[in-house]
Amino acid sequence: MENKQLIKKYALSIYSIGKKENVLEEIESGIRVVDFLYKQSSIFRYFLLTKKISEKNKKLILLDILKDRCSPYVLELIHIIIEKGDIKSLSAIINRFFVFVSNEADIIPVRIITPSELDNNTNKDLIGKIESKLNKKVNAKNEVDPKIIGGVKLMIGNKVIDGSVSHQLRKIKNALEQV
Repeated sequence: MENKQLIKKYALSIYSIGKKENVLEEIESGIRVVDFLYKQSSIFRYFLLTKKISEKNKKLILLDILKDRCSPYVLELIHIIIEKGDIKSLSAIINRFFVFVSNEADIIPVRIITPSELDNNTNKDLIGKIESKLNKKVNAKNEVDPKIIGGVKLMIGNKVIDGSVSHQLRKIKNALEQV
């Protein structure tokens, strides 16, 4: 299990440095690059996690690959995480960093789950309604899940609003079982 305090410490450290040095956008951009590589490339993940490559060589290779794409602060963070043996927590650290950035910008992450792809107009309308209800900007991520049959399921931060047909059917089933 990942240590939440440790994850928070790393994420808050890089966030605080970005704020203090006025390079938060540069750091955020670099972290997005690392996040993309970590999530999309199994080779990159293997490279970071394997014990077959020494820490020194990992640092040199990372510097060579990322020096033009990432802030020196991001590279240093990754080097420290590798040195301390906490690289398995990289994804969680990145996610926590983005929580700090979102909180600062007063942006709330929202997952919009529907049974099929929403057209642009419907998506914009839904996001607009969510933003007006919350009085905050929304960073929406759309997902398709045919299992919900119909309706919409929203995950706003850590709160779930389930207006899906499958949820309604479960509620009806539970009510009938009580009779």
